[in-house]
Order: sequence, then C-alpha cells, then structure tokens
Amino acid sequence: MEDKAFSHNFAMASWLITNYMFMRKVLLILAFIMGGASFTMALAGHQIPMQIIKETGVGNGSTLAPPRPWYITQDDYVLTLPAFEEDYTLELRDENDVVVYTDYVPAGTTQVVLPSTLSGDFELRLVADTYYYIGYFSL
Repeated sequence: MEDKAFSHNFAMASWLITNYMFMRKVLLILAFIMGGASFTMALAGHQIPMQIIKETGVGNGSTLAPPRPWYITQDDYVLTLPAFEEDYTLELRDENDVVVYTDYVPAGTTQVVLPSTLSGDFELRLVADTYYYIGYFSL
C-alpha cells in the first residue's frame, strides 16, 4: 500500500513540476510580448488625445454624447494623423492663445511636419467649418 501511495505522490509531484515549468514559460512569453508592446509604443512617439469642439449648436436642441477621443502621434516635429475625408486648417496656439503657426491639411494627408524653430507648449487645433478638434502637446 505504501508503494502505491509513494508512486501516486511521485506522479503528482512530477505533474506539478511539469506544469510549473510550462506556466513559467508562458509567463516569460507574456512578459516578452508585453515588453515588446511597450517598446513599440515608445518607438511610435507621443500620443496626443484629440477631442471635438462644436462652434455651432446641433440645431434642434438635442444633445449628443461626446465622441470617443482619437489620437495624433507626435515624433519630434512630425505629426501623424488619420487620413481625413475633408480638408482642415491646422493651428498651433501658444499659452496666450496666440496663433503661432497655421497650415492647410488637405484630405487624405497623414503626416504634417512642423517647423523646427517652434518650441514650448501648444494647443493644436484642426479646424473645419463648424467645429474643430483640439489637443495639447509640447515641442
């Protein structure tokens, strides 16, 4: 009877060690994947969250839920944005709300290169007819 219990305990210990080694490998793989994802995010640049501001009302007095924010990626003086279906005017405003830079962004544009002479904290606006998107970043 003791031999049977010993072999059963040995089998359980062997199973636990095997599963421990397997779980350790899985955790190492997950840590590698998560580390790689954060490294990729670091290479992608700084994310600038953008939100919409409407200059005119909806028209019938109804309210709309705010849309989900989207992001522009900043990598030094290069801004990467989604390809819009309409044209925008890009404005940079300083801390005093003075427009220090403007640029025309035609539909389909995905990158804007800012002048390297700019430095400081800015409010970024992408202006359309009745609304604009706004975000904040530093150069």
